[in-house]
Amino acid sequence: MNLVSLFAHPGLFLQHWVTAAGLGGAYAFLFIAIFLETGVVILPIVPGDSLLLAAGIFASLSKDLSLPLLIPLLALGAALGDQSNYLIGKLLGDKILKSPKWKKRLSGKLAKSEEILNRFGRGAMFFSHFIPVGRTFIPFLCGISEFPWKRFSLFNVPGDCIWAAALLSVGYYCAKIPFVKKYLGLIALVAVGGLVASVLVSFFRSKRKRGKG
Repeated sequence: MNLVSLFAHPGLFLQHWVTAAGLGGAYAFLFIAIFLETGVVILPIVPGDSLLLAAGIFASLSKDLSLPLLIPLLALGAALGDQSNYLIGKLLGDKILKSPKWKKRLSGKLAKSEEILNRFGRGAMFFSHFIPVGRTFIPFLCGISEFPWKRFSLFNVPGDCIWAAALLSVGYYCAKIPFVKKYLGLIALVAVGGLVASVLVSFFRSKRKRGKG
């Protein structure tokens, strides 16, 4: 099975992938990926929204992956990621921001997240995973500011559960729509093309900024 199979027969490709990785390996990969999306503030590398939608589609097309199991598992991954980020902010935040390298790299995103947090307060904690920039940096900022952990968790964890359940369900049920199912290979091709394009744009923008610096 190769990449062409993904676009021609996505259901068959995904079933082969789950079989090759093992069911436990597939669940572990998805859990770790969602955890890393917010678990390490200096490593925001995983597109969580896209991954959850894809996981929902996987569950719809695969005979093995279970949506009722994916929802609590990936909600737990998101919640533990936010807890990790909160602790990093509380224990290491000052040291990270004193580093010229990380301060320069993170300052713009931290400023945007701080603005969101100041504007929406507890609502920003609840909806942090629905905010592309905020999902990584709002828990970090809450840790730096020593916002009470229990209150942070009270607003943050339910938001993580709703985020995971909503996007997984959207992917799962959209894949069952006849029109979407018929053209899923084309949709996958467009999605991969868009992802590659966004990575290239980000790379060249970063390179140009470094050149100006």
